[in-house]
Amino acid sequence: MHTAQSLLGLSGGVSSIDVTVREVYDAELIAQRVTELTGIKADSWISTNSQFFTAVQAQKTSNTVIRLFVGLSVVFGMASVLVVSVMQKSREIGILRAMGISRGQILRVFLLQGGLLALSGAVGGSVAGLGALVIWQRMLRNPDGTAIFPLIIEPSLFVVALLLATLSGLIAAVAPALRAARLDPVVAIRG
Repeated sequence: MHTAQSLLGLSGGVSSIDVTVREVYDAELIAQRVTELTGIKADSWISTNSQFFTAVQAQKTSNTVIRLFVGLSVVFGMASVLVVSVMQKSREIGILRAMGISRGQILRVFLLQGGLLALSGAVGGSVAGLGALVIWQRMLRNPDGTAIFPLIIEPSLFVVALLLATLSGLIAAVAPALRAARLDPVVAIRG
């Protein structure tokens, strides 16, 4: 301490004191208390790094917007596939309706198709993503041979992804399913 004071021309003085706190997000409250109790200006790491928090918040917002648009594009893509399916199967739908199948049953068939399409895509995507992550972690190593990052697999994330994908498929299937259920059997059979 004496060497630093003499190098900085602060003999007997201190320019700053750093304090480590147990709870990192309590730093602002602790800095305010230090200022109140001592009258010395105390800055927390939160106030001195406010730009960091602004950048993190902006990143979270843009990440949410990107996820929303990706989700919408997936829903529209699945809806277009199901609309094509309804168009291709309109004759079969007409025959089934003429044989006595109700509109509700036709509606359920296409909702089921949308849900299963989304669920199978989510399972395939989850397996492919997990496989790519495992391969990437095994191929990229630190110079000492250890993994660059720990691979933590959370099954709850997979369950949430499967549920969201299935729900998205059901939402995407609503319009095509309603269209299929409303087909007039005579018009559909004539094509």
